[in-house]
Amino acid sequence: MSIIQYLRVILFAAVASLAFTSCDDVEDINNPNTPSGGGTGSNNKEQTTYTIIYYASGGGAEDTAAGRGLDLAIEKSIEYFLDKRKLEKNVKFTACIKWSKGYEGKYVNGDGQTYRFHIDKEHDGHDFEFVGDNSYPINDPNNIAEFISWSKEVAPSDEYIVVFSGHGNGWHPQVGINDTIEGTRGIMRDTDTGRYISCEELSMGLKIADTHFRMIFMGSCLMNTIEYVTALSQYTDYILASSHISVMFTTELNLLAHMLERELKDNSDESFVVGINDYLSNGINTTISNTDHVYDRIDFTLTDCRKVDGIIEATKSFTDTIIALYDEEEKIGEEAFKSKYGATIADMELAMAESYHFLGQFMDEDEINESEYIRQSFTYDLGDIALKASSALNSTALKNAYEALHKASQDAQSVCYTTTMVNKKKLHHSIVLTNAEKWKERNYDDSGYEELLFNKRTGWSRFLKRNNIPLKF
Repeated sequence: MSIIQYLRVILFAAVASLAFTSCDDVEDINNPNTPSGGGTGSNNKEQTTYTIIYYASGGGAEDTAAGRGLDLAIEKSIEYFLDKRKLEKNVKFTACIKWSKGYEGKYVNGDGQTYRFHIDKEHDGHDFEFVGDNSYPINDPNNIAEFISWSKEVAPSDEYIVVFSGHGNGWHPQVGINDTIEGTRGIMRDTDTGRYISCEELSMGLKIADTHFRMIFMGSCLMNTIEYVTALSQYTDYILASSHISVMFTTELNLLAHMLERELKDNSDESFVVGINDYLSNGINTTISNTDHVYDRIDFTLTDCRKVDGIIEATKSFTDTIIALYDEEEKIGEEAFKSKYGATIADMELAMAESYHFLGQFMDEDEINESEYIRQSFTYDLGDIALKASSALNSTALKNAYEALHKASQDAQSVCYTTTMVNKKKLHHSIVLTNAEKWKERNYDDSGYEELLFNKRTGWSRFLKRNNIPLKF
């Protein structure tokens, strides 16, 4: 992958423009459930205090060689807090950063070490605390939990927002960097150890930390998968994530701090969602007219995790329905099935092959193999998969299953933004989609997918192991 191509991926700040599209049921965002993160509620006269907990990993040698990338973006992000000193009394900030080895910047000398610090109205944060060298494993659940616990000790607040920032890769059974990587992976690549944080590791770290967050912010690419959202939803009120390539504004946490300091009227769900709305619009507000197709497809979704169960239940119903149709065609034969439903299972699969794919949409197909370690993404739009299936067959049960899934997805999305270049204005969560041949070829049996909480609750792998959808990837 050339440096020019790579720079297209990482040079993000102030280059994206969103055509902001709220999801169908934004009016339902004022959830009657009391936020369980310790918030003071809308009737308290004192302003709610927030701590932003920032867990970040640099972009590695390829970013560093270009003199840009995540390390530089992380540096600029913390520079705001360390040098400009604009925090108000109700916002605190903690950070644990693993810098890329070889990156020399304002706060690091190129050794690739891991430091942490905290800052608030009274504490300037310049006393960096050494945590570990470049062998420090950011994927260790105990390290994740310890940093969160430390943050709560040095910067106690009513509410906590945790941000995970690094190169992400969605959920997939294998990657091209290191054959020794085990289990699920895709959250924050650690180039020094050759590991991603896996879904299980992050879930375990949050469980050990024993903290319920106001929001988990996944500041990495391809993170808005229903598999991740299901696993993490029990630890937070909201998840903010992207199904496409993420944008570097996610490291501009000064904008998030500003929103928490000045724009929230209270700690109600409605006020919080409006604040995140403003944060996104302020963070990605420049034109793409003078840029290339790198920035064509960007999205962010704020998921109300108290409504995720509805998506899970609807996905299980859809899976049960489609599996029953496979069984029926096997039993009565293609001709009888086509006579009954107007098309065959094979026809339905051809339609499903056109489901919206969340691969790095900025790339041409001939670039895929050159950047396999980043772009080996097999996630598609969950609602679009169901829509394509229900449109292909004259099945009332399948259409009802799609409609229930679509409604549950929209109910759970408090905010949903897409760029002007995304053909689909209403995105659903992404989901792993593969077929029976690729299931075997990519060794999904040993990948851990069937052990994911989402799959245990929906049985989605039943469909993945059975279908013959002619997928490109």
